[in-house]
Amino acid sequence: MLLIKNGKVYLGQGRYEAGWDVLCDGAVIREVGPGLSADGAEVIDAAGRDVYPGLVLGLCAVGAVAFSEGFEQWDMNEAVNPVNPQMDIRHAFDLRELKLQRFGRAGVTSYGLCPGTQALVAGQVSLIHVDGERTADVFLAEHIALKGNYTQSVKDRYKGKGAPQTRMAMYQMLDETFRAAQEYMDKEEKEYDEGKEVLCRVLRREIPFAVSATTPGEVESVVQIGKKYNLRLVITGAYGAENMAGEIMAQGWHVMLGDSSYMMAGVKGHTDHKKLVELYRKGLKMSLFCSGDEGYPPAYEQVWWTAAEMSAAGATGAEIMDMVTIEPARALGVDHLVGSLEAGKQADIIICRGNPAERFDNYIDQTIVAGRPFYAREGK
Repeated sequence: MLLIKNGKVYLGQGRYEAGWDVLCDGAVIREVGPGLSADGAEVIDAAGRDVYPGLVLGLCAVGAVAFSEGFEQWDMNEAVNPVNPQMDIRHAFDLRELKLQRFGRAGVTSYGLCPGTQALVAGQVSLIHVDGERTADVFLAEHIALKGNYTQSVKDRYKGKGAPQTRMAMYQMLDETFRAAQEYMDKEEKEYDEGKEVLCRVLRREIPFAVSATTPGEVESVVQIGKKYNLRLVITGAYGAENMAGEIMAQGWHVMLGDSSYMMAGVKGHTDHKKLVELYRKGLKMSLFCSGDEGYPPAYEQVWWTAAEMSAAGATGAEIMDMVTIEPARALGVDHLVGSLEAGKQADIIICRGNPAERFDNYIDQTIVAGRPFYAREGK
């Protein structure tokens, strides 16, 4: 057992409780409250520090990039066909690559391991921990979402191969893909098709369609597809999504805002962070993303740059911490596992010197993954 004592514990939606404890029983939280004790438990004194749930990085391809092989093959992108709903990201995962990363230093304890950005329908997403001895240790939930891309990357990858070269062609192919799956689902007798079975789960709203759209025009087209087939959309990147906020909010969809400094994406998409803060307070479902589905370079720490942009735009530290913990967990449908400090959830915890979303010198002192100490900051 692991007992974190005397911390200022964050319970979400701006609520803190000073002097509270968190008791972890193996990989899960047993109890959160004041005055907890357990015989034989390892004790961490968090007096004078803040205790938060570990960050949930919405989508990230790190672990499937083939980084450990020197980028010889980017395993997160299947390039034979632009529509690959049956692909399972687990079979691109390399535990060695995960172990080379420093997610713990940034406070990231879990993320949606996803295919990359080069296929229109790229494959299925899994939730994984950032630490474990075996592959089986890190996979928390599988097939939790279907990853799609409605971006320039798709057109660039399949240039000259008879695949979409324009936004209108991407829309047409996506429309045909869901229409064929709808017809398949409506048949009483049919020959089993694994890809269409996955698409049927999306059509039945069992899992979200997490689709990258990085300009206002792309977002608008994705919104039209989502409305036509009544999907559970998670729009990632989403630069300029505030222009379609009314329809997104009316549908109850989620915006996973990317790092707007990456490749000048925010400038190209005319992202208005102040407007997004206003919309969030009016009910827009939003989390902070970091464009990590592009591969290794943008990966994990950039989520704090996005947090800094939101802070500059007026978001409170508590709002930002929700945007990097419980909000992405809800978007992916895994909030019963991660995203907050509650009994029964994974014991994924960060201990900080203040709220790290408010100041860069509010360091993350310790990161705990599945009840195991994973990272400790050295020095003062």
